[in-house]
Amino acid sequence: MKKWFQKIGLGLFGFVILALVFIFIRSTYNGRVDDTGLKLERANIPAGANAYDVLQTATNHLWWPDDKWRSLSELAFDTNWDGSLAAMVLATNREALAAWDAAVKLPDLQVPEVSSFADLLPYLADWKKFAQLAQVRENVLLHDGKDQEAFNQVVNEIQIGRRMQDSRGALIVYLVGSAVENMGLNQLRRWAGKIHLTPSQLKDYSRQIEPAPGAEAAAFANAIKSEYRVDINTLNAMRQGEFTNADTGESFPRHGMVWPIFDFKQSRALFAKGSLTLVNAAPKYYKDIDSSELESRPGISSLLLSGNPIGEILYSMLMPALVHTLEKKSNLDVQVRATQTILALRAYQLTHGNLPADLNALVPEFLDVVPVDDFDGQPLRYSPDRKIVYSVGQNLKDDGGNEGRPGSSNRALDLVYKFDF
Repeated sequence: MKKWFQKIGLGLFGFVILALVFIFIRSTYNGRVDDTGLKLERANIPAGANAYDVLQTATNHLWWPDDKWRSLSELAFDTNWDGSLAAMVLATNREALAAWDAAVKLPDLQVPEVSSFADLLPYLADWKKFAQLAQVRENVLLHDGKDQEAFNQVVNEIQIGRRMQDSRGALIVYLVGSAVENMGLNQLRRWAGKIHLTPSQLKDYSRQIEPAPGAEAAAFANAIKSEYRVDINTLNAMRQGEFTNADTGESFPRHGMVWPIFDFKQSRALFAKGSLTLVNAAPKYYKDIDSSELESRPGISSLLLSGNPIGEILYSMLMPALVHTLEKKSNLDVQVRATQTILALRAYQLTHGNLPADLNALVPEFLDVVPVDDFDGQPLRYSPDRKIVYSVGQNLKDDGGNEGRPGSSNRALDLVYKFDF
């Protein structure tokens, strides 16, 4: 019996040794890192020329109290208009608006470099408040019949939102910049049927919001590159036992040596491969992106034999969320194209007295080409009877302009943009 136990013990010992050898060989192979394509260039901006600094200084003059957020948001989105309150808001924020206008005129906006997940970015909340304040002013101008001046301000909001997206910040900074741009695009669509502009002016605004070639893909790619640096810095801090949870104040413990559970090189290689895949996907249509490998999750045995289960788990938790931002990138592109189309439709209607039967009728008088749906690479869809422009959305199927209902199983149908003229 004793010999039998000895044989079992030797067998288990041999299995553990073989497993550790396998893990060592696998970690050597999987630990090869090529992240040269993830280098993020940061500009050397002279003092006083960074729009970020201008906005930071202006936060001292920004009046947007949290206890009044509902009524102020209603002014920004023009859902419950109160002209007296709007006038008071503009008067109280005169210096903040002057700073916003100064920031708009500066071509460069670059945020401080983020080092890890523990870094706080309080300026993002201020950016949203500035954008809403700008919308209150836009709405005041529109209610006062100063349509061209208002639309000029909206275009400025869209442009600074784009600079925020490509401000060399982490992905959350890109998303907030996208939200600011979306606010401006929503303004243009919401007011397209109410303003008194000429067809020529509407056509000009449609062209003014056209992104520079490759700019949208570059902004997304730069955000992924910045996010990669945040990931690697965080992983390195975990390896050193220096990563601290900002909420609890607790430090991530160093891993033990009984069994390898965290390998920094393997983790870095994982994140580098995934991030490069996203960077390379940036200029593609959504339909041409294969993200299945990035969203796959390893099995238990694979985790244990990887020598890096913590790194693998972190990767499988974080990467699917990053993949989801590809949908947001395409969604933003569609919002731009739909807004351009709606402005062109309004110009056509004012010129010809009716809506066109199809979008081809807008070319070349009001559009150079029919805008393309960034999800499937086909022209945007349009229904003159229902007064909608729409994209096929994430499911890549034309559901006839059916956007589904929030909370239903059909929520991922078409992306629909309505107009009221």
